[in-house]
Amino acid sequence: MKNLFLATCIAAGVTVTPVAMAGPGEGAYSSAMMSRATTLTRALAQHIPFNEAQYLAVKQLHLQMLTERRDLEIILNGASAEERDNQLAVAQQRYETELSQLLQPQQLVAYQNLRTSFTAHRLK
Repeated sequence: MKNLFLATCIAAGVTVTPVAMAGPGEGAYSSAMMSRATTLTRALAQHIPFNEAQYLAVKQLHLQMLTERRDLEIILNGASAEERDNQLAVAQQRYETELSQLLQPQQLVAYQNLRTSFTAHRLK
């Protein structure tokens, strides 16, 4: 799942347009980024049932993660592949930690099972 998610995030980072200048909230994100975050959240929600508050929190987490990945890709444009991979791995770990804090124990088990069963070639 980690490889799957990493591949998804990289693909999303390539297709995301720059963030519009706006205040906090969803208006601060481009429509492409909002769409990608919604797609990621819905895909996860198909396997892990969320309540409404969790769904919104996971979507916000996806928006933050996509923004951070895009920013890292811009900042690390001239960096070595090893440094980019290290920084992206740190961002991925931060995402995993924050997501685990949002999930209830049974949801966390379902997420961990999902991570071990998914591979990048299964992603649409």
